[in-house]
Amino acid sequence: MIRNTPRRVTTRELLGPRRILGWLALALVTIQGCQTARPVAVEPTGLIRVIKARHESLIPRAERALREGHRLEPCGKDACVDRYYEAAVMGTAAYLVASKAVGPEDPDARKALRLANEALRDCLRTAQEYGRLDARSHLTVNTPAGSVVVPVTHRGFVWQPDDFTRVEDPTRLRPNPNEHGAETIRPGLGADVAIQRTNPKRSPADEFLPSQAAFNATAVLRPDLDAWLVPGTDRLPVDALEFHDPLREAVAPLGPGQSPLYGNFAAGNRLAHEIQAEKGPFGLAGFVFPSRMLAKAGIRMLEPYQPGKIPVLLVHGLLDEPFLFNDMMVTLYQTPGFVERYQIWVYRYPTGATSLRTASILRDQLREIERALDPEGRDPALRRMVVVAYSMGGLVSRMQITHSGDRVWNEFSNVPIDRLVMTEEARTALRKLFYFEPSPMIRRVVFIATPHMGSPVAGSILGRTAARLVQPASDTSAMMEQIKRDNPGAIRGPYARRLPSSVDLMQSGQPFLPVIRDLPLGTDVTLHTIAGHAHRSPERDGGDLVVPLSSALLDNAESQLLVPATHTNIYYHPQAIAEVQRILAEHAALSPAVPAQPERSVRSSPDLQRR
Repeated sequence: MIRNTPRRVTTRELLGPRRILGWLALALVTIQGCQTARPVAVEPTGLIRVIKARHESLIPRAERALREGHRLEPCGKDACVDRYYEAAVMGTAAYLVASKAVGPEDPDARKALRLANEALRDCLRTAQEYGRLDARSHLTVNTPAGSVVVPVTHRGFVWQPDDFTRVEDPTRLRPNPNEHGAETIRPGLGADVAIQRTNPKRSPADEFLPSQAAFNATAVLRPDLDAWLVPGTDRLPVDALEFHDPLREAVAPLGPGQSPLYGNFAAGNRLAHEIQAEKGPFGLAGFVFPSRMLAKAGIRMLEPYQPGKIPVLLVHGLLDEPFLFNDMMVTLYQTPGFVERYQIWVYRYPTGATSLRTASILRDQLREIERALDPEGRDPALRRMVVVAYSMGGLVSRMQITHSGDRVWNEFSNVPIDRLVMTEEARTALRKLFYFEPSPMIRRVVFIATPHMGSPVAGSILGRTAARLVQPASDTSAMMEQIKRDNPGAIRGPYARRLPSSVDLMQSGQPFLPVIRDLPLGTDVTLHTIAGHAHRSPERDGGDLVVPLSSALLDNAESQLLVPATHTNIYYHPQAIAEVQRILAEHAALSPAVPAQPERSVRSSPDLQRR
């Protein structure tokens, strides 16, 4: 059998006079036609010099420099920074010529690309360690011609240069246990890094950003190949270093052409998880000691507030925290049109506290965001919010879109709230828990495995044992004691001892649940349900092994999707994530248009931009 294998270009063909003239003409035409584009450091003479040098000689130079850097780094010598930098320059040059001469998929081109990316990542990590890198402005390296200050620029970010507080190498970070196999890598040119941003608390928007935010970036080096490769040149190279946002840029213009931009879409989440892990496990602490964590409850934006983009608010479940949604966030960020139409927020809360209270905190947070960021109501996208809520988070979210009237209070007490003997401060606190109206910001809610009518597991021995571990909040406990002391018989029997805990509110047969489920919805609110059936026939109503289908499904939901998943994996199941993509595409199509922005995303999932 004859195989059609690609023919390699010979040295004679690559370096022949006609081929050299062709390369030169291509470079000149490209540069002439791109005069309005951003300047690049590679000039035609340098490109021809690279072609003459050939990638076969550049790759060994890159490998030698990289090995020397690896030898020097454990010895604590900052010369490793310079060797890594040299390897990045030579690897980039080798990739340029190999991809142009024999194609970017050629083994030599791919080898050169790996060398360039690895060396640049190592360079940035060690340069920061030795005080040679300020990711906001410059990198200092020693070249054969002398010391050079390489300027840093930032491309495509919604963050500002001052936000680049620290660079982290994602290959040195601990694995994020919430990574479950979602596609996180886009191959291409550049070194993937995670950026840490220390919150300066300078603006109202900073109040809703984490104290230590983390986000993805891709570093691209633009070497001055004339200075590095032309014999006899003793001037300092005029190199440039760029940080690109891989969420918003898919290509890296380099030389006379373009290369795919490398993207690691989980790097920022991995860094954020490590930052949180150093502070302790919020999910467990928030369940067992909720009163200690209530002050840390709140909405956090993953990027700065962007007027004109619809918020997608993710609400986690029992014993969880927002990192639970890692795979969903990574996939959404790569969905074409998503970053042009949406911004992701998360709600973190201590799950041991009663859901009545965590729902109240969420309502306060939504009102505060509206007052702080859009007091005059000029951003219609802010009032088109989509909530994606998992498990108990669905119960918390349900109380953001309904009218309570007196129904919730009447389930708790047989005495009108205004007739109770108590301080006005305590009465106000109770009103915040039991009386609420729909948030004007929320227009759509996606319930994932939500126990609207409870779960048998919550009422089992395991569930009751877990509930006993929860230490009730001291302030609400004191308030309950005062009400019982001064208002004998006012609190109905099931709640005479304490407010229902989060686990209590998820027990099948809990009287509060049908009351909350049947509260009237706000106008213009659309509901969707995603429920699991754990590889069993849906007709058996076994549900996801925690929440029965009869509890998870809603009669008034616009759509209902049954997924062959259990309760502990439905939130990252590909079918569930694809359904969220579909719903967001539908929501974007019905939402007011935002200012036109170029589409830079590259995945082929449901396209939010074209719909």
